[in-house]
Amino acid sequence: MKRFFTLIGMICCSLSVLFGISFQPFTTAPLYPEGIANPYAMTSSFGVQRALNNDQRQNTVYAIITEHQSDSQKTFYDFLPYSEEAQKPEHKESFLMKGGISLGLARVSVESTKFTPSLDFELNLGGYVSTVMNLFSKNDSLSYDGVYFLGASARIAHRVSLRFGLHHFSGHYGDELLEKLYTYHKVNFSSNEAELTTYNSGSSSTYTLNGLVEYVRDNSYLASVSVDLPYQLRLYGGVEMPMNPSWLRPFVHVPADYKNPVESDTSHPTLIDRIGGGAADGEGFPQKQLDEEEELKRRANGSYKALRVFSGFEWRYPLSFANLFLAGDLQFHQDGQTLHKVGGYDPANPWEMELTIGGGIEFLNEHQNRPAFRIHAFYHDGRAPSIQFFYQRMKRVTIALSIG
Repeated sequence: MKRFFTLIGMICCSLSVLFGISFQPFTTAPLYPEGIANPYAMTSSFGVQRALNNDQRQNTVYAIITEHQSDSQKTFYDFLPYSEEAQKPEHKESFLMKGGISLGLARVSVESTKFTPSLDFELNLGGYVSTVMNLFSKNDSLSYDGVYFLGASARIAHRVSLRFGLHHFSGHYGDELLEKLYTYHKVNFSSNEAELTTYNSGSSSTYTLNGLVEYVRDNSYLASVSVDLPYQLRLYGGVEMPMNPSWLRPFVHVPADYKNPVESDTSHPTLIDRIGGGAADGEGFPQKQLDEEEELKRRANGSYKALRVFSGFEWRYPLSFANLFLAGDLQFHQDGQTLHKVGGYDPANPWEMELTIGGGIEFLNEHQNRPAFRIHAFYHDGRAPSIQFFYQRMKRVTIALSIG
């Protein structure tokens, strides 16, 4: 084994001398840097956020409810508060905690020549796990998010970085939130259906809880580009598109022509018919409502792809011991055209947009080849800071520490 590694070392040295090619088996700072203001960046952070609007807080859960009448039933969405404490107007703050990293693996570098710029190629692995915890009622955990990325990147002339790979989003409600939600609404699980005993108590109908909307973006293509410009300015942008077939939830976000990765028979030819796990009717909706949703998307001539498009900037002012910086990020979600509900899709509906902007101070490692430590403050207008609460618009201010 020792001879093998010696041989590999000799080959690498020879390539470096003859052709200007070098190899690094592992690098802590990847070729494509994460966006400082990107709310979905694969970085680590800890901060406190404050909601700027009492009507835009993470205090409701998006639920699927069926109304049962004597001769018919109807399924629909509604926002259910999960506790009395969460509704109080003074409860506006919460902790944001994220543990993440973006790694560069197996980098090959080619030195510049008289005719060609320098080139770097690298395998990448990254991801994060995050949670949001309220600052009241024993600091309940509202959600847990998981994200991973596997791909490759390239850098040209130490200025332009390209990245492409597979990306995954997945959101989950916290156990404490679920327990309080079921208790608050006195959900009766003793029968075959979960009855909402306190829901719309003045009605003659009965109501059952079919489930809570979960958020998943599995096996998406992610492509992005970053450019370092003069005067310490960086611009970046990218696009994410679910693979076909793929697994998306809620099923209203799924393009009507997507293949079904679960069923192979022709009775369920598209993913929208079968996105709810083992349930033939998806997440509890009658087949008639699913068929109507699918028809709405088919009339759009394939323009709906559940895309996510983003862009951003960073500007740094160097000091002797650190950098001051300003950063901004724009995210556009095509699934906003669905209004996040069955029957809500219309190609005329706008994409959902979210803006993050702010600044802070950045302390670098003495070798400047490791992730930076930052103290920053950001204003955000868009989705709540948890993938699982994608349906919740929120204006907030966050003060945080971050690495990456």
